[in-house]
Amino acid sequence: MRKWIAGSALVAAVALGLAGTPAWAQGSGIFKYAEQVKLITMDPQQQSGSGVPFLRPVYESLFEKGPKGEVQPLLATGYKVDGLDVTITLREGVTFSNGEPFNAEAAAANINRGVKLGIIEGLKTVEAASAADEHTLKIRLKEFDPAIIDSLCYTGGMMIAPAAIADPALDRNPVGTGPYVYKKEESREGEVRIYLPNPTYWDKDKIGLARYEVWEIPDDTARLNALKTGQIDAGNWLSNPQAAIIDRTPDLKLIRNNGGLNYHVIISDREGTVVPAFADPLVRKAMALAIDREGFNKAIQFGLAAKSFQPYGKGDWAYEPSLEGVYDYNVEKAKELMAQSKFPDGFTFDMPSIPIYQSRLEALAGFFKEIGITMNIVPQEPGTLARVSRTTNFPATNLVWNTITDPKFLALRYIYEDAAYNPFKAKPSDTLLTLAKEGLSSVETDVRAPVYRKMAQQLAEEAFLIFVTNAPILIGVSEKTASNPTVVYRYGEDSINLRGLKAN
Repeated sequence: MRKWIAGSALVAAVALGLAGTPAWAQGSGIFKYAEQVKLITMDPQQQSGSGVPFLRPVYESLFEKGPKGEVQPLLATGYKVDGLDVTITLREGVTFSNGEPFNAEAAAANINRGVKLGIIEGLKTVEAASAADEHTLKIRLKEFDPAIIDSLCYTGGMMIAPAAIADPALDRNPVGTGPYVYKKEESREGEVRIYLPNPTYWDKDKIGLARYEVWEIPDDTARLNALKTGQIDAGNWLSNPQAAIIDRTPDLKLIRNNGGLNYHVIISDREGTVVPAFADPLVRKAMALAIDREGFNKAIQFGLAAKSFQPYGKGDWAYEPSLEGVYDYNVEKAKELMAQSKFPDGFTFDMPSIPIYQSRLEALAGFFKEIGITMNIVPQEPGTLARVSRTTNFPATNLVWNTITDPKFLALRYIYEDAAYNPFKAKPSDTLLTLAKEGLSSVETDVRAPVYRKMAQQLAEEAFLIFVTNAPILIGVSEKTASNPTVVYRYGEDSINLRGLKAN
């Protein structure tokens, strides 16, 4: 495959929205955003869950997504993919905020570190990166990857300054090429993160603020009150009572961003190492049938979601129509399956929870109780669910899947023996392995779609992933933010593009 996004400085400028736009004066004003999880790390290559709004002011990726999900250049200006070889041309004249040059050597060091750490799923297919010359990055893949450039739009493509990579305190001392720099001395741990303009930024006209703040407010009601009183200009929400209040409050607005969050239960111990019942497909299917998804949506998500039985929603190219309703609520059938299983008297298991998921799990626990299964909810610190879900501390977990994510990540997250959320190293079925391989054979969605639709059918049959509901990415904003023409929501993310953002 060959594709060049920008063959010249002019084309690159147009793609980035630079051409034909007026230069802004020195940044002024403050914009305040609230994140619903606490900050765990400012090291993008160690980031495994929510918290991207803490990273975006400082770090830029090689590429980014445009308003329709198309790949656009950022720190890169173009690329070519030829089988297992990826060639990326880098933007010239860019420095990190500490003065170090951004070049192919620095980019290769970032990619190689990400590969070595093994946390970023999008880099799982990468063998190694190297510098061909000062501004040409070479990436060698282990296997053909039709979504490698997409992966470089997110944390997999975020660039850390070489000196910062060597800093053992990188988790609180980020250094990137972004429009803002982190001010640790003005920030307050567990409360707010402060970012000021980057004096060395390569595109100063895109700095529209004198100060950007990201507040840590995991409590939904407190975050809502902060929005109502003007303490924050915007913040992210799950589909919950507070989001519903925002949606019907005249001077507030609930933004439904591109993409969606598919809430699902993961049976991590699907070979029954700790909980033998989880090895029985009849038990897993019974659990899927025991969930009243419509009631769950109305009571827990306040009608802001839709019931789900697969990784993708209607309209997505990987969506399989035949699965609609496959596990519709049927408690009698669920009880029959439990009676037919090897565990007719039920069993008990532990499930990790963070505060924003507490009500969801309480509802699920009630559904499972109806068929004799006791789910003990074990509280975890906010922002740690993704990390604990990668361990064998719990036999099952619950997460959200972003529905704009390429289907290749189904295998990288859940299916492969070394998948991120397969901590018990359960061996995948031959059918799933074959489909995972076939899904990487082409870059054309028309070729890949039938493969991933079959994969969705097989996942429903094996039922170690129990999909519950699909909700849009929700961002609550003030009336002033809603009418601010410089506010651009990142495609498929719960964050705002800071390039060009001006205060309300």
